[in-house]
Parts: sequence; structure tokens; C-alpha cells
Amino acid sequence: MWNSWQFWVVVYLVSTVMFSQVFHASNRKMKDAGALTILLEGCTAFFACLFIPFFPMKWPTSFEVYITLGIVMILYAITDRLNIEARYGLAPSTFSMLKQLSTVFLMIFGFLFLKEPFVLKKVIGACLIFLSNIFLAFDNNGKIHLNKYFIMSFISNFLFAIAMLINVNISDNFNLGIYTLLTVSIPALIIFIFGKYSIKKLQKELSNYDKKKFLLTGFSWAMMLLSSVRAYQLESVTVVAPLLTLTAILNVIYEFVVKKNKQEFFTKLLLGILIFIGVLLIKS
Repeated sequence: MWNSWQFWVVVYLVSTVMFSQVFHASNRKMKDAGALTILLEGCTAFFACLFIPFFPMKWPTSFEVYITLGIVMILYAITDRLNIEARYGLAPSTFSMLKQLSTVFLMIFGFLFLKEPFVLKKVIGACLIFLSNIFLAFDNNGKIHLNKYFIMSFISNFLFAIAMLINVNISDNFNLGIYTLLTVSIPALIIFIFGKYSIKKLQKELSNYDKKKFLLTGFSWAMMLLSSVRAYQLESVTVVAPLLTLTAILNVIYEFVVKKNKQEFFTKLLLGILIFIGVLLIKS
């Protein structure tokens, strides 16, 4: 089971939906998005530590790997900060769909910088993802409504794609628990230092949240990060990537069943399916 990519895909889907929904419910009292990002990354780092003994202990021997890791961590700090605020203003299902824009950006970067061949079905897939996300910007009156949360999500996905372009199998050089720990603790430290935060300010922000929901959010984020990397380590990206996009559809179904959000159910379900097909075309 521990070496089954199917197991880790299921873990990812469950933990991602859990993270999206619990975090969206618990962050309504957010006062400072930067402080919340630091706190949540710290909580996630704690849970990541618990998984260190379950994976082989290894460290990279090349200094270039550490340089690359440092650059990627700076990008992660920015994307995490943007994502925390974007999640505050967007429904979990909407955020999950917008997140797939990073796949489109990666494909474009591949054409531009890696000289990858032009493949028609990949372009069609990218168009499906992009157009599906454009439709998300339309309000009930048929007018485009691009608020700051949409823009934040767009920028974060662009930067995340750059990080993924640089971060080529870097996780394979580390113990998976330690790698997950680094991907949240270093960005938290960067935001703490450059945001000029204090422990007192973090304590004040933490007092705004339900502690049980906060811990559950940190745990589910740790599981989400661990499971996605592990699934990609065990199986090809062409198989795993489309399956991970099912989180968008699962969030739509959750919001329909639990939150009784019937108004946008069929529209978002259709867009989620189109995004799934789009990723399938790009990764196939």
C-alpha cells in the first residue's frame, strides 16, 4: 500500500478536498493573510515531521540542488502567500479549477524554453482549461467579474509553474518527509522575515481561529503535499496528473451535497469535466 500510486492518489484527493473545505470554513475571521500563511505552514511542517521515519533518509550531494531548492522556496513563499488570500475570497471548487492554469503555463514554458514539439491535442487541452477558467469569471448576469482573488490565483499559478519548471525531480534527492518539511518551513521563515512579523503578532492572529479546524487544516495540507509528490514518484505524470484534477469535481459535488449550493452546480461540474479532459489531453 505504501508503494501504491493508487493509494497516494486517493489520499491526495481526500486530503485536498478536506483542506479546501475546512480551511474555507475556518478562515472567515482572518485578519492578516501573511500571518495566517506563516502559522499554517508551521502547523503543516509539524505534521510533515511525523512522516520522516517512513521514508528512506537521503540528502543531495550536489550543491546545485540546494541552490535550486533555495530559488524554488522563494517562489513557494510568494505562491503560498497569494493562495492563502485567494482561498479566502474564492469558493474551494473555483480555486481548484483555477489551480489547473499552472498546467497551461507549464505547457507554454515547455514550448518556449524547452523546445518541446507543438502537439495539437495539447493545445486543445490547454484551450479547454483556459476557456473553462474564463467562464468562472462570469457572474450571474453574464458579465466578467475579475476580483483581486482571481488575479492573485492567476499570478500564483504562473509563479508555481515557473517553480515546477525549475524544480525537476528535486524531491527525489531528499527524504520525502524532510522535503515536505522544507517546502513549508522555509517559505514560512521567508514571509516571517520579510514581512517583519513578531511572535506576538502571530499569537494574536492564531487566536482568531478554531484550534481543532486549524490543526485539521495543517494535517490535510501536509498529507496533500506528501501524497502528490509520492504519487508522481511511483507513476508517470501522464497517469497521475489528470487524476489529481478530480479535486475540482469533488469540491463541486461536496458543495452541492453538503452546502446545498445548487445555483452553480451543473455549470461548475461541466467546467470541472472540461478541465479534466484538458489535462488528460496535455499529459497524454
